[in-house]
Amino acid sequence: MSREAFCQLTAGDLNILMSMLDETGHTESFTILLREKLNYASVFFREDIPENVVTLDTQVGYTVNGVRTGPHLLVRNAAGRPANSAISVRTMRGLALLGLAVGERTEILGEDGWPETLAVERIVFQPESEARLKQTCTEPVQLIDHAPQVVNFRSRPRKAAIPHDDDPGPSAA
Repeated sequence: MSREAFCQLTAGDLNILMSMLDETGHTESFTILLREKLNYASVFFREDIPENVVTLDTQVGYTVNGVRTGPHLLVRNAAGRPANSAISVRTMRGLALLGLAVGERTEILGEDGWPETLAVERIVFQPESEARLKQTCTEPVQLIDHAPQVVNFRSRPRKAAIPHDDDPGPSAA
């Protein structure tokens, strides 16, 4: 998979991932994956994220090394939830699934250190899609621009600032 199309995030999901950078206790492979997600993600407004993309609070069915798993609810923190119903974005699998679309796959190092291939099979429920559906049922919305609004957050190369000084100095005297 090309790193230019690594994942698709909502602005809210991006903010949560950015806050996770400040947390300690992550493994090196988790931190690398987190930074890759942040560096190569396409960021969408909540209203424009495609309905086949895994976002936070999405219920997703996926495979791990070809074995069907889930559906699981991708949550920010799985504390207090039954272990077989939710997966936290603070785990390698949860972070890897965030931003993938149906049919996409990625490889990670599992919690046990062995490589795993994750593939998104289906989206059972996505909150952004559900919100759009409710909005279209209640009030008609007229779009001015039908293209999705994508915002790419990439740092620009910095140029060294050299102040302009027209004083030739003492050698000119």
